[in-house]
Amino acid sequence: MAVPAHSPRVYRRRRQRVRRALFFFLLVTALFYFIHSGFFSLEKIVITGNEHIAASELETLMGVTMGTNLWQIDTGTLARRLATNPLVASAHVSRRWPHTLLVRIQERVPVALLVDQGSFLLVDATGVVMERVQQIGSLNLPLISGIGQLGKVGPGSRIEDQGLQAALAVLQQVPPTTLNQLQEIIAPSPVNLQLIWAGQIRVKFGDSRDVPAKLERLQEALQGLPGDSVVEYIDVSFAGPPVIKFTQSTSQAQAGKGVKR
Repeated sequence: MAVPAHSPRVYRRRRQRVRRALFFFLLVTALFYFIHSGFFSLEKIVITGNEHIAASELETLMGVTMGTNLWQIDTGTLARRLATNPLVASAHVSRRWPHTLLVRIQERVPVALLVDQGSFLLVDATGVVMERVQQIGSLNLPLISGIGQLGKVGPGSRIEDQGLQAALAVLQQVPPTTLNQLQEIIAPSPVNLQLIWAGQIRVKFGDSRDVPAKLERLQEALQGLPGDSVVEYIDVSFAGPPVIKFTQSTSQAQAGKGVKR
């Protein structure tokens, strides 16, 4: 049986729908004004992970104003701004309601020095230039040379030279206990690396493959050197026992003593 449109039942249903719609509208309106109220205004920025970059410098780079509503802050944009600092490897920005921004910084770590136009470039493990310095000072980092002209590079630039990338790959595999003995890597090409070891010993290293095995052969060769020997080079670039080439004067001295090479 059809219910007349003007019946009390239909009227009650219409009133219920109107009430629900009005309640929903008022709820959305109240939520909108609450979200945009001063309750969510930015009062504090907490930055962690920055050992060498001042927090004030990072805050300036972010460019966010205290009192800004947290809902209106684009955290992704802030993270990208922070990443423009050459010393920042990565940045993550999040909200901690109702008044705080949390910033986590991962700084780049210098692993080597490059000589360029009378100064030095500090580079991280990926080849990104962190800083240009005029003097090494107390920096105890190996030098990477032989990579040719760098062109116009500066803080934030990534050097794509293949020789450099191969040298950096070797550096990452040198144990920390022996890293201080590595003074220089000459990298004219990725397959013709040479190391300058402690004592100015030249090591023919080849490419950046099998680094642990090559370093093990190098240590074996160093331990077997006579105390008065002068080495021209040690070749560990191939599988098998290392080849040690003594200087002519050492060879003659050893021959006079009846020592075989």
